[in-house]
Amino acid sequence: MKNKAMYLVRSVLLVAAGATSFVLNAQTQASVEAAPESMAASESMAAPETMSDIDTNDTSSLKTLLSDMRQFRANFAQTVVDAQQNVVHEAQGVLVMTRPDKLRWETTFPDETLLIADGEAVWNVDTFVEQVTVLSQANAIKDNPVMLLTSNDDSIWSMFSISQLDNALSQLLEQKNRSGQENTSGLRSFQITPKQQGGQILTLTLTFNSDNELAALTMLDAQQQISTLTFSDIETTFPLAADTFEVEVPDSFIIDDQR
Repeated sequence: MKNKAMYLVRSVLLVAAGATSFVLNAQTQASVEAAPESMAASESMAAPETMSDIDTNDTSSLKTLLSDMRQFRANFAQTVVDAQQNVVHEAQGVLVMTRPDKLRWETTFPDETLLIADGEAVWNVDTFVEQVTVLSQANAIKDNPVMLLTSNDDSIWSMFSISQLDNALSQLLEQKNRSGQENTSGLRSFQITPKQQGGQILTLTLTFNSDNELAALTMLDAQQQISTLTFSDIETTFPLAADTFEVEVPDSFIIDDQR
């Protein structure tokens, strides 16, 4: 199988998500209570909350959670399953993100790979074949909900519908991660769906723990593959080396610049 980091880039930065293999189809439902019969006819009744209102509220909640996450660093364990629930890829490594628009994805298993998004370009460093592939970051993450992780741009947020899921997803993640992982109680999950159809990513689900830290991501793509990624040793405040999002290319490496 090709270098998975490059697969993620060509799938429009499929940098995602949790340790589950179920299809994400939960939908947030509005609950509207009927007015008591004893209410006087002259009293005004509050209008029921619409799905638009719910989406706005959920968007605001998620935006607050992510805007508070100025930095993020954690170890990750990734699993990718196909439509038949066969595991097609597994990886471990370290993910570092800062707002706005910077990301460092470094795998330590099964291969050592490095992917850096520096705000302008995405650099994929493949030490095995001694090649660096460079893509335009704007094109690489176009229409991808992953961009919300590091974006403050309201125009980008408006491209997606956001709903807070019921607790079924959180309970499953909590049960799966109960052994050996911290802060698995009180999980909350938000599902992000592009408003424009036809993209590579159908849904992205972000799950936060009781400390409001990003604990897991789950992404369903157009090929019905589910990429799941869970985090451990989470840090949201830490000194950041100046060269964290810089790429030093050895002279012997081939550079494939596709910007």
